[in-house]
Amino acid sequence: MDIAALNSTLALRSRVLKWMCLCLGVLSGIFAVFNLLINDFLILGALEVVFSVYCFGIYFYITKHVFKLWQPVSICTFVSLLVVLGSYLSSVYNALFVWTLVLPVLYYLLLGKLWGFGLSMSLALLQAIALITKESVAPYSPSNLGLNLAFSYVTIWVIAHVFETSRASFSKRLEDLAMLDPLTGAGNRLAMNQYFEIELSDKENLYTMVMDLDFFKKVNDEFGHAIGDSVLIEVTKIIKSQLTKEGAVFRIGGEEFAIFVAHSSASEAANIAENIRHTIENNKLIIAEQLVSITASIGVIAYSGNETLKQTIKAADDRLYQAKNNGRNQVVFNDPPQGKQLNQAS
Repeated sequence: MDIAALNSTLALRSRVLKWMCLCLGVLSGIFAVFNLLINDFLILGALEVVFSVYCFGIYFYITKHVFKLWQPVSICTFVSLLVVLGSYLSSVYNALFVWTLVLPVLYYLLLGKLWGFGLSMSLALLQAIALITKESVAPYSPSNLGLNLAFSYVTIWVIAHVFETSRASFSKRLEDLAMLDPLTGAGNRLAMNQYFEIELSDKENLYTMVMDLDFFKKVNDEFGHAIGDSVLIEVTKIIKSQLTKEGAVFRIGGEEFAIFVAHSSASEAANIAENIRHTIENNKLIIAEQLVSITASIGVIAYSGNETLKQTIKAADDRLYQAKNNGRNQVVFNDPPQGKQLNQAS
């Protein structure tokens, strides 16, 4: 599977932002001409010129750079202020308030549910203030204009919110199906590729561990595969409990796990590996009224730069086999603190 396919939401928002900037840039330029030369709204026209230039700038920026949150936030904020200011300064007869109905869809498409809800609420309040402060809403009836505008806005807002919530939930389920090991809930190999190649843009102070459960086949032979599966689930929980928010765990084989500790130090990585090993050894698992004891061997490697994921895993795997050859139930670290090899056997 193509890793990029898992970033469909980001790719979609990037495309929407790119072409929305082009569209808004052109429209804002047209409105600027009308407001400067015909309607005599100098402030609004000048802001529209600035917004038009900014939209074109973002359009060309996106074609060469990665999508960033500040880009849609700035576009949505700027266009919202223009709509509110235009509604406040101009006569209702000009119908600039109609643009209010478009913006919730734009918010949710570009920014998702949380930002969409917050910006839609803020726009509703600001636009209500802008229209309420007007001395006259002729040729419209105040009550008819208020009710129709409010109900139309809320309807579009609710539809955009429900659609984005459903889309995000569906996208998350697809991502989980594609990237999570169905038994343990740890990431799978595809998730590991995604993590290493995309999420770990900064691999400085990265430590990779490969862990294998010792003699796990005996667990399956003695207790059965159902209990063996439960052991794998509990071991995954133990690993996750020892990791910081910078860490990640992936199941890469039957009883083999790859563990990444990012933005850490050699001593911290060594302690995490030893804590995982020690906790697994001392955690007597009672599953289906069966007492199961298990140990683990772990190989740890410091990422030195420019290695591929395959090379990094291979290096950590070499340390794992060294731990197995030394008697199992231990951690072997290639670059421990103070130049000493960490090699603790029980």
